[in-house]
Amino acid sequence: MSSSTRFSSVCCTILWLLAYPLAAQAEEEGDRDQRQDRVPAIWMVEYENDLFAGEDRFYTSGIRLSRIAEVREAPSWLESVAMRFPGFAEHDVLPYRLSIGHNIYTPADIENPAFPPDDRPYAAWLYSQFSTGTLHPKGADRVRVGLGLVGPAALGRQVQKYAHELIDSPIPVGWDTQLRNEPTLQLAYDRIRRFLDRAEPEQFGFDLSWLAGITAGNAHSHATLGGFLRLGYNLPDDYGPPRISPAASGSSYFRAEGAQDSSFYVFVGAEGRQVFRDMFLQGNSFGGVNGVRIERQVGEYFAGAVYTRGVFRLAYSHVWRTREFIGQPDDQSYGALSFSVWW
Repeated sequence: MSSSTRFSSVCCTILWLLAYPLAAQAEEEGDRDQRQDRVPAIWMVEYENDLFAGEDRFYTSGIRLSRIAEVREAPSWLESVAMRFPGFAEHDVLPYRLSIGHNIYTPADIENPAFPPDDRPYAAWLYSQFSTGTLHPKGADRVRVGLGLVGPAALGRQVQKYAHELIDSPIPVGWDTQLRNEPTLQLAYDRIRRFLDRAEPEQFGFDLSWLAGITAGNAHSHATLGGFLRLGYNLPDDYGPPRISPAASGSSYFRAEGAQDSSFYVFVGAEGRQVFRDMFLQGNSFGGVNGVRIERQVGEYFAGAVYTRGVFRLAYSHVWRTREFIGQPDDQSYGALSFSVWW
């Protein structure tokens, strides 16, 4: 076993050891009143890739696996964090989510082995995320806490090389210049409020919502403001599909309906971010690899569709994002697909 592979294995083990006690506590506390009759949870897979837009650069891939549990109360440590933010004190039921995710970032030319001085560096991010939130007809509040690893320990080189071999795509050759190993810690809060509602059960309707949020951490630090429109049949009490950070996410949680009940809607929206820190553009926090100068204001437009039937939900979003760094040749677009099921 090479020293790089050994170090990656050790770092991944450390990440699991950090996440496991919190996840175990979440399971124990969430099930303490339901040990004899276990309540189903939502299992969700999200996949984001610029191949949906016919590209292979910048934010090129993201995948996240999540379990969302509906319990009487969130784990005590997570609840204590959430109660410091507005919107949580008046709610007794706080669904919580445990996620494991992996993101990959590359420069525009993945066949150039030299470090690109005016392009974003290679980077991969392996992380776990714990979140809780409220969900009601007029809005939602969410808090997220994340632990992760950036660098060779995140196995970006291996994952991208294997994926490109499977689809017979050009093999990236510049991973020797990727960001160095660094742990990440993230804390985020966001709020969504519905300010116009013209939807009724079993009818066509529409609604409008605004969103705002703040994220702090050495991987991402930014403030967000935006809004979106939903239009469709039998609109559920959600707020669009989930998306992977730094995008403001929609609702991971949805209510399971009868086996024959279904809803469908399309959505369109816009989001603006004031960026304070982006490790995947600027480089390592201390030493390591230097990156590029970031654009402080980043905007994106998104549109897509959501279909829900009984315990299943399928969603697709397409995102058009403005330039994120000085010298970026053009904007980026990518697709986001998610599948969720109560089980």
